Amino acid sequence: MRAEAVDDEVIPGPSVVPARLHLARWDQLRVIAAVDTVAIHLTGDHALYGFGLPLFLVLAIALGVSKPDAPPTPRFVRSRLDRIVTPWLFWSAVLFGLRVLDAWRYDRPLLGWVEPEMLLYGPQIHLWFLPFVVGAGLLAHLVQRGQARSQARNDATAPMIAFALAALAIWPASLPVRGWPFEQWLFSVPTIALGYGVGRCVAFGDLTRARLGTTAGFTLFVTIGLAVSVLRPEASALFVRYVGGLALLVGAMWLPNVIDRLTPHLVPLMLGVYVLHLDVHRSLTKPVMIDLGVYDERWLRVAISFPLTMAIVFALRRTWLRRFL
Repeated sequence: MRAEAVDDEVIPGPSVVPARLHLARWDQLRVIAAVDTVAIHLTGDHALYGFGLPLFLVLAIALGVSKPDAPPTPRFVRSRLDRIVTPWLFWSAVLFGLRVLDAWRYDRPLLGWVEPEMLLYGPQIHLWFLPFVVGAGLLAHLVQRGQARSQARNDATAPMIAFALAALAIWPASLPVRGWPFEQWLFSVPTIALGYGVGRCVAFGDLTRARLGTTAGFTLFVTIGLAVSVLRPEASALFVRYVGGLALLVGAMWLPNVIDRLTPHLVPLMLGVYVLHLDVHRSLTKPVMIDLGVYDERWLRVAISFPLTMAIVFALRRTWLRRFL
């Protein structure tokens, strides 16, 4: 497969301001993180040791603050409404209807499965990340706006503070909490600071500075995080998942920054894959696999359901449903 170099290392002239340093490897990581997430939902085991969720969330937040200048807050909010909130509300309504239909088919109470907490995430728990990313991304954006007013947007101190705060946040993130989506949200709290730190390193606009900044931040995160894990052993498992996800992100940045022909076509499908993979599996993949007697092959579920969901999302994006995918 032919690859093209991304000309991100060219230093612009004084009249040229890059919109964002494009990191092709991040696109590939978003696909890898999606596979890890789908695997845990379909098999009960991670395909990537659980590194995918922290990696996915950090990338989602980092991309929102990776431009040298923050957009006006109203425009940022409108963008999040169009890209995240509207799809979340639309598919929540669709999946709600499907669950009601399923209850009717099996002669169960139509709304017997509804819980008040679903107002926070939707009719299926895997949708929890959408409202979280909206809130976390807005918080990171507001911090970026505040930093811009302090005339310190290119200061490397702020990203390092963010990495340190992310490591300290592992302590509260490991506290016991009951109920969905509070467990997922609490686990994800460190990604807010991590995403901000990574995004602001990329916002320097220079690939070498971005690499060095994220590597320094990773080192600081690991150093403080180890201390937190020693003081609170219950945080160790969470810390390992965060270190793994961040290590993949930083390591990928040191690879040649090239664009392959396939990944740019896959990345736009990932939101739809995440939202729809469970229902594609339940309605299409699972019945066929049971009939064929191969449903116990857990990883075959992923190998079939993931590309099948991508194909369905690809087809749906050719219709009016594109705005929700």
